[in-house]
Amino acid sequence: MGTLFALVLTMGMADGSFEEMVLGIYESQQQCEDAATEQRVNGECYPVERIIHGGEVPAETSASL
Repeated sequence: MGTLFALVLTMGMADGSFEEMVLGIYESQQQCEDAATEQRVNGECYPVERIIHGGEVPAETSASL
């Protein structure tokens, strides 16, 4: 299985804060981008692993450097 992609929409709240919402998970970046177009949202497609781990490098990866 390849990398999954999440369609993420950032919403500005009335109190001035921002919240990110995942609108869907797709099997490819192209499917994610197609869904954003179809849904007419200005969302971004991110690899799911990047969202789950917040862009952090796993310990086993940095330990071997």
